[in-house]
Parts: sequence; structure tokens; C-alpha cells
Amino acid sequence: MKPRFGWPFAGLAAAAVLTLLAWADPRIPIEQPVFRYLFVLDITQSMNTRDYHLENLPADRLSFAKAAVRRAIADLPCGSEAGLGLFTTQNVELLFEPLEVCRHAGVIEDVLEHIDWRMAWAADSFIAQGLNSALRILKKRDSGLRLVFLSDGQQTPDDPVRPEIQAKPGEFQGLIVGVGDVKPVPVPKLDRENRPQGFWETADTLAPVTTTAYLDASTDTTHRHKNDGTLYLTWLHEPELKEFANMSGLGYLRLDSPSALSRALRNPELGELRRVPAGIGWLLALAAWALILWPHLAPNRSLRRVSG
Repeated sequence: MKPRFGWPFAGLAAAAVLTLLAWADPRIPIEQPVFRYLFVLDITQSMNTRDYHLENLPADRLSFAKAAVRRAIADLPCGSEAGLGLFTTQNVELLFEPLEVCRHAGVIEDVLEHIDWRMAWAADSFIAQGLNSALRILKKRDSGLRLVFLSDGQQTPDDPVRPEIQAKPGEFQGLIVGVGDVKPVPVPKLDRENRPQGFWETADTLAPVTTTAYLDASTDTTHRHKNDGTLYLTWLHEPELKEFANMSGLGYLRLDSPSALSRALRNPELGELRRVPAGIGWLLALAAWALILWPHLAPNRSLRRVSG
């Protein structure tokens, strides 16, 4: 007597079970390289400059840097962690401590989306002090974190005495990421609603505002010099950023594309081996597909017996 159900039915039943297990997203501990980063974004006004020209990507520096950070975090393996801070004037302020990138992907994405130059609490930009502030955060919280400091290196006002970077050789790891183009371009002047109001002029920077009142600079002239019409220009200050990278023991990367930053941050030298829960749902789903396709790919044995 022939069995009521044959191997094809058994394969389909097993495939259904494997599919249900895959849907449950099972995880097992696996030792793999993971990465732990503190991203710091420069949000001073020079980062509003539009000097990127890649298709389907933002043109202004800050938005381009945000897109690159978003891509880099999305490409990190589960178990990795990412924190986020903002730089302006001499300080770095944390928005959140490092979070696991898979479980908190929605939160990280939402915070990145809402970062804006209007969050700046002062107008000046002292890059070396900002870098020192970021390094102090790492030293205080967790020296195992890697720093990713994204800035165009534009300093306002100019400081003839460059301060030392407060780091010992080999004390920290990470990257200084240069944002923007080396070609000088004017800095757009925006109002509180992000509407263009022309461009900043050189005289605007001679008596800089040190509080958030600079948002109203286009209407406040009581403390400023008379403008002579010379535009205030900005560019990627690459030599200075490279020097800061050498002094701090960090690497340097010029931000040409989001994919370049993503590749750099998955460098095994910046990671550490950890036992983290790894999903095996994809493996179970692959096995289910194999069971479904097997009857169609395997030789038809009964046909061979009849023909023989």
C-alpha cells in the first residue's frame, strides 16, 4: 500500500516549520567584530554651504554629512553602538549616549533627521577646542569608543595661536572627517525659518556674536562694522584637519561620498571582537526554499524505474 503522503509533502511541511522559525527572528551568540563610535557633527553656519554635487544627495555640507553618518550606521553589524554629539564654538554636547544600532535604529534615524544648524548655542567655531572637548568626553565615559569628528575645519574668528590637542599617542582611535570642497565659496545667511537672506560678508565676522542672537544678525547692526561688500568665504581646511588628526592619533578622511565613510568605519582595525546575538533567520529561510525547490530539481526516480 502506497503511503498517503510522500517526500514532497514532508519537504513542504518542513519548509513551513522553518519559515515560521525564521519569522520569529531567532538569534544565537556569535563572536564577530563590532564597532563603537561617537559621531560629532559640526553645526556652525559654514556647514550650510552648498558645495556638494552628487546626484540624489544633499548639496549642503551638514545635510551631506548627516546622510553619510546615516549610511555608515546602517551598514554597521548588529551589536555595534553609535552615539551622537554636536559641535559649535568650543564645546561638544551629547545628544545621546552610544546605542546599539539595530535595536535603536529608529531612534538614531529620527535624531539625525532633526539635527539643524539652528540648534547651535553660539556662533564662533574653534576646531581644536571642539576636538579636545570630544576627546574629553571619550576619556571620561569610555576610552574604548572611537571618535568620528565631522567638520569643514572653518574657524571663526581666526586664532593666530593654535592650541595643542590634548591626546597622548595611541590614546584614542577614530577619524577626523573633512566635509566640503577646497574651492572657496560664500556662506549663505539664513533666517530662523531657514529662508535665504543673501550671504555673510567679511565685516560680519569682525565682531562676532557669541550667543544664539546671531540668528537675527541680518537685522542687528548695532555692534557690527560697516560692510564693504566683501563676501566671507569658506572652504575645506584640509591641511589643518590633517594636522589635528596627526596630533591626536586619529585618521583623516575627506568626505567625498557616504559609501566611502561607511567603508572606512568598517575597517577591522577600528572594531573589537565580541560575542553578540546574531540572527539566523536568513539561514532558516534559505533552508526552507531549498526544501520547496528540491522536488522540482531532484531526478524523478519513479519515472526512471518505469522506463527501465
